[in-house]
Amino acid sequence: TLRANADRCVGMGANMIGITKQVIIAKLGPLPVVMFNPTIISKQGPYQTKEGCLSLPGQRPTTRYQKIKVRFRNENWQVTELSLDGFAAEIVQHEVDHCHGILI
Repeated sequence: TLRANADRCVGMGANMIGITKQVIIAKLGPLPVVMFNPTIISKQGPYQTKEGCLSLPGQRPTTRYQKIKVRFRNENWQVTELSLDGFAAEIVQHEVDHCHGILI
């Protein structure tokens, strides 16, 4: 589904396609990263931005954090932590929000 919407989407939460699981996929580089049960465990540098979403038309203001650390299980079910900043951090924050039923 992410690939089918690649022209307008860089991440998705499973619940966006009707799967009620805590799973996200985010294009953080050349290959998408799948995160099972993602949890943001630290964040710093709040800033205001506007984001779009496949679930809603247009853009809306939101607060994000410049740097985050996210803990999740990878595709081999190993606990993994990633430190992200900039746009990659913004993508993950947006998709983790989807897992919690939060829309911008």
